[in-house]
Amino acid sequence: MTTPSLHIALLAGEASGDLLGAPLLQALRERLPHARFSGVGGPAMQAAGLHSLIDMERLSVMGLVEVLRHLPDILAAERTLLAHWAADPPDVFIGIDAPDFNLRIARALHARGVRTVHYVSPSLWAWKEKRIHKIRRCIDLMLCLFPFETAVYDKHGVAAVCVGHPLRDRLRMVPAAEARTALGLPPQARILGLFPGSRRGEVRRLLPVFLETWQRLQAADPALQAVLSLRQPPDKASAALLATLPHVHRFDADSATLMAASDALLLASGTITLEAALLNRPMVVAYRVHPVSAALARALKLLKINRFSLPNLLAGADIVPECMQEECNPARLVAELTPLLADGEAAARQRAALAAVAAQLPPDVSARAADAIVHRFGW
Repeated sequence: MTTPSLHIALLAGEASGDLLGAPLLQALRERLPHARFSGVGGPAMQAAGLHSLIDMERLSVMGLVEVLRHLPDILAAERTLLAHWAADPPDVFIGIDAPDFNLRIARALHARGVRTVHYVSPSLWAWKEKRIHKIRRCIDLMLCLFPFETAVYDKHGVAAVCVGHPLRDRLRMVPAAEARTALGLPPQARILGLFPGSRRGEVRRLLPVFLETWQRLQAADPALQAVLSLRQPPDKASAALLATLPHVHRFDADSATLMAASDALLLASGTITLEAALLNRPMVVAYRVHPVSAALARALKLLKINRFSLPNLLAGADIVPECMQEECNPARLVAELTPLLADGEAAARQRAALAAVAAQLPPDVSARAADAIVHRFGW
């Protein structure tokens, strides 16, 4: 049954959440045509009909040290949102990823009688499983992206549904020749794709390492070319280095097209590794957080897993190389990338494993998520 003037609040704290939220919002609009939507989102969610109350970039911060530095503005954003929703209460709040921020908002709204959904399960299977107790008190429905995530919620009596990942529906396999033509790249060149992340902190920490890795690879093979996905402006040192590097083509373009044009990828750890898996592109995954954040995580024994990238987690095996923290250095990255660029068998083995990972994920994800929400609340 359609509820007139239903008010749905959604909150995405970063670019990946914006891409998850937009198709969900569209699916909800199809089922609830009289609903209105307010909250926080980027260009995709706003284009789908979200009235965004603050700039999403204010929330796009990660890492213990980084969050502390931006804490006053994050708390001010929280007060702004809760004051708005006190004056105009939503019927349901849907937090999209960003659990540290979204669960605080959900707890405050749940205490006011607002029904709550969280879309993208926090990584309870990786660290801080005790968060399930906080979730149980403030979340009415958990929407999980991956099949292995629902077990902990079933164990603790929290309603949870695995809906899959929206990338499964959105991505289209583009032939390499078509992608290279669209980007103006040489059709026969060997190309490495460089993806140092979307957040300012990620780019600051990873781009210099990625560029030095590229220098070493290109010195060994002068014919090698690169595409660099970069939406955040580089710092002065990286910008100066970029200006001296041959055959590096910088784009602020669709990542799927850039991946399709590449023979192998060097990626920041995150959702983009799942995108690469679904597009069947051989990859090496790298990541660094602030050294103090890493030291605290080790000292407090926060992590419970030995794998970090989504392809490896879904496979339950080490199918793509992971270079984290101290291992995220040019020598190690060159060693891992060289066989993927030079050895057709190494790339083919990884592609076969990635195809098996992609086959696990169901289609029609946003429709499944919207149906789960509508069913849960009887709309």
